[in-house]
Amino acid sequence: MLLELKKVTVSFGGLTAVNNLDLQVDEGMIFAIIGPNGAGKTTILNCISRFYTPCSGQISFKGENLLTKKTHKVLASGISRSFQNVELFSKMTVLDNLLVGLHPSLKSSLLSNAFKTKKNKQEEEAAKEIAFEILELFDLKHHANEEVRNLPFGIQKMIDIGRAIISKPKLLLLDEPVAGMNIEETKKNAELITRLRDEFGITILMIEHDMSLVMNISDRIAVMDFGKKIAEGTVTEVQNNPKVIEAYLGEVQEDVGT
Repeated sequence: MLLELKKVTVSFGGLTAVNNLDLQVDEGMIFAIIGPNGAGKTTILNCISRFYTPCSGQISFKGENLLTKKTHKVLASGISRSFQNVELFSKMTVLDNLLVGLHPSLKSSLLSNAFKTKKNKQEEEAAKEIAFEILELFDLKHHANEEVRNLPFGIQKMIDIGRAIISKPKLLLLDEPVAGMNIEETKKNAELITRLRDEFGITILMIEHDMSLVMNISDRIAVMDFGKKIAEGTVTEVQNNPKVIEAYLGEVQEDVGT
């Protein structure tokens, strides 16, 4: 098991955003968390990313206690993420935005950066080589030197994911990876997410409202409602779960004979 949450509870004042959550994500899996708005989904990712600290419960990654780590140490542990609202540097180029994703793992000192030593230059070239590999994977090489602000939202979302995987994480957290995308962009991103798992061995934990995407590529799904997990299982199991149907469609009425 790669990631495990045990009895995780998160409260903000009098509001319980996540209530006594148990979750297990196995290596090599695409695991989706779904649920209505306000169900606590993004709060879960924020706890794993260490932006939030749970009121109670445990979170472990590769068998280590994740709650002992500072936010900036999470990437070094092998966890990376993208965001629902694209968090890019709009006036920087696509290439430079990707290179930002490698910054925490660069080993050159501030002194060598200032004087552009041989070691620093070698590290920069190696970083650019990795960045161009990502651009090739995402079919974005022709946008490498364009400023992000001049590109469509769908491409910006792909750049955000690209920056998240450039550090070669073991676990990738995706917060609504196809939000705001058209049908063609959604299809392309679905193929990309599957490739990240199959070809690069990256485990995916994602939040997504696009049920077609979720049902097509997920290995396992957890359903949240008002901070509680109400169901978990395979696509078929979740689709046929009465609690899930009720959460999405309202109370299920039994047929009444006349």
